[in-house]
Amino acid sequence: MTSAYKEFNRAVNEDERYLISSFSNKLKNVGEYNVKHKDIYEHIMRNFWLFRNKYKQKSKIYCTYLSQWLDIIKKKHVVSEYMIGIIYGIYAKNFVTPGEKNICSYVSYDTMYKEPINIIKIKNFYDNIQIINRILIEKSDMQKLDSQYCYAQRYASECAKIYRNMYNTFCSDNKHSIPGNENTCSELRAFSTSYIQYLYNMGDIKNKIPDLSSSEKEKHFGCSVDESSQTSGQELTQRSGPEIGMRTVSDQGLRAAPVVIEKSGKSIPSNTTAVVATMAGIPPFLALIYKVNIICI
Repeated sequence: MTSAYKEFNRAVNEDERYLISSFSNKLKNVGEYNVKHKDIYEHIMRNFWLFRNKYKQKSKIYCTYLSQWLDIIKKKHVVSEYMIGIIYGIYAKNFVTPGEKNICSYVSYDTMYKEPINIIKIKNFYDNIQIINRILIEKSDMQKLDSQYCYAQRYASECAKIYRNMYNTFCSDNKHSIPGNENTCSELRAFSTSYIQYLYNMGDIKNKIPDLSSSEKEKHFGCSVDESSQTSGQELTQRSGPEIGMRTVSDQGLRAAPVVIEKSGKSIPSNTTAVVATMAGIPPFLALIYKVNIICI
């Protein structure tokens, strides 16, 4: 997953730009074309091309990641849904061989789910739940805040909070039957089942993560807590250019301090790990998954 997101966010190289240039130029004639989004359009076009030419054999999962990436970029940069549809149409017409089945149809999460970014967060959580299980069940001694264990614990707590809020808003008291809520409630049920079966009911993990059925807040079992160093919320730096998306450096789990790292050779702050330094464009919850995965890949 993280390798796909890094690939989607990396700068478009000259060979790729040449291959898609004629299609990119046609976009300028579209009524909703926004010159400020030129680099974003180019990335989207390149990523559809990448899917067709590089990730075809991993079609199902990479198509999911591409759809998630598109929704994140669309939200953070306020990119027109119409323009994304135009770019997808160009992909389907020009990158898919005539007569060949198009194996990656673009359907915006906005049209399927309530709070789509939060749905992406919990989907990625249960897609990686075996890794999170392994990390939480193996650790019992006090861990540092920047350890794999504490990142996994914070991610579980964040997703538990998302689940409770969304379930109460869209699914409780028969609200799941309201048109438009069905898909959202289905994903929340899948998350709840995975969370309980593969985490909460396994060994002593229940001591390390919140109970979904209660209102208990984030747990810090095995993790030291420095209240003075924690800030409220998450901050994202938005930018477009050679690399797009959100750039953060996280040193307190989900608490993230924004930083912009250009490709001009400027040094990266000394408190930034080599792993995080390679992750331009990945938002905090994916940075968290990356930190959880890195020793398991």
